Amino acid sequence: MIFQGKDGELRLIEYGPVPSSTTYYLEVLFCDMNFSGPIKRPKTEERIVMNRNKFDGDTHHVQGGDNIVFDPIEFTFTCRIADTNNTRNLMDWLSGVTVIDGTTTIYSWKGKTKDMPGRYSGTSLPAFGGTDKTALKVEMLWDGTIDSGLVYNEVYFPPERQTLTEAEEGVTLNCTGLVYGDVTRLEIFTSGLTAM
Repeated sequence: MIFQGKDGELRLIEYGPVPSSTTYYLEVLFCDMNFSGPIKRPKTEERIVMNRNKFDGDTHHVQGGDNIVFDPIEFTFTCRIADTNNTRNLMDWLSGVTVIDGTTTIYSWKGKTKDMPGRYSGTSLPAFGGTDKTALKVEMLWDGTIDSGLVYNEVYFPPERQTLTEAEEGVTLNCTGLVYGDVTRLEIFTSGLTAM
């Protein structure tokens, strides 16, 4: 079976205050089918070291700095917005609002995941320096005989990178997320309650 865009669903998921509490998510219904994102985080670069610029038996590689592993990586998607409460909630979540409709608190994933690859496994990423920033988990899943998808951990949506485009057939929300956590495989959505 070939996956098609219509088979896909994207969810934004908040952390919940403690693991036993309710986790809320938002389904993003997008019709342009233009989700674009990496399938894994980058690895450290390899630099070759030669013997006085000559390739010989002493030539070897050394790993570069860790920055490339921890710098945010980008993904994008668009969706058409409708005259619904879900649209208002989506725009609030993407702009960092932490209390929705005056009742539901959205908790950040920043610093909560410990699934960085290789030698970083088991170490939490640091929290943001600014306390006014929220990171979400983003899950993208394609439905098929064997479901397949990706999880983007600790995703920050810079408010200035979320833009609206008006056209005759509707208003489109163009979204850009910065992934600070790991990118892993997904076969089933995280359980929770929809935040409509």
